[in-house]
Amino acid sequence: MNARTRQRKEELLRLVDLIERLPVEVEINTASASSHDAPELLLISGLDSVAAAYGLEIKERRFEYEDSCNTQRTAVLDGILLVQIVSDSEVG
Repeated sequence: MNARTRQRKEELLRLVDLIERLPVEVEINTASASSHDAPELLLISGLDSVAAAYGLEIKERRFEYEDSCNTQRTAVLDGILLVQIVSDSEVG
């Protein structure tokens, strides 16, 4: 097993461990080992529950497109990036 494969395996095991510890309210879209910075979980919902349970800070960044606006909400838990994208139409 080369170093890159070993790193991905370790990241995937960290993802599995984290997924098992998440609050019930969390809905996961995808989980991936990093090809750039850190492993990440893309959440459909539940970032607020995770942030409250673990005392995390949520950062937000707004994206504007021709026909819509979205907000990317992120937090980091145990070196894993948690991402939730919320359509502005869902917020208000």
